[in-house]
Amino acid sequence: MKTLRKGISPIIATVLLILIAIATGIVIYAFATGWIGGRLNQGSGPQAVLVVETGYWNSTGKTFVLYVRNDGGAPANITRAYITDPDGNVYFIPTSNISSTTTVATQGNGKGVVVIPGNVNETVIYYDGTLTVQKGYAYKITLVSSDGAEVSYTVRA
Repeated sequence: MKTLRKGISPIIATVLLILIAIATGIVIYAFATGWIGGRLNQGSGPQAVLVVETGYWNSTGKTFVLYVRNDGGAPANITRAYITDPDGNVYFIPTSNISSTTTVATQGNGKGVVVIPGNVNETVIYYDGTLTVQKGYAYKITLVSSDGAEVSYTVRA
């Protein structure tokens, strides 16, 4: 005896495919609106955009000198700075040890010079230790502004 097999009708199959497509669209829409909404809320308002044009180690003055530009739409106040030595150790530089010969706080192409002082023994004293600057080695200097803008630049001593 033969068994008759029946498949689902083409109309029901089409309805099922449409329902699956709608459900997938709803899931994608929910994900996209939540993701985009979260991104839009994070970065509202103008921000500083720091750019280091050049930098060098002044062995006579025992200082790192960075020429910093602010291309953003908000003033940039340098609130933190760090130096990473060739071994990967990170040294915090207090703002009292950072001087500016001109302001970096201007917005839109404002230029400034940031000087990070050392002493006569080519040793910079910091909050959490002592960094000895050795000639020929590269040191990564990171500056952070009050609104969180960050820029890093590597200087060879």
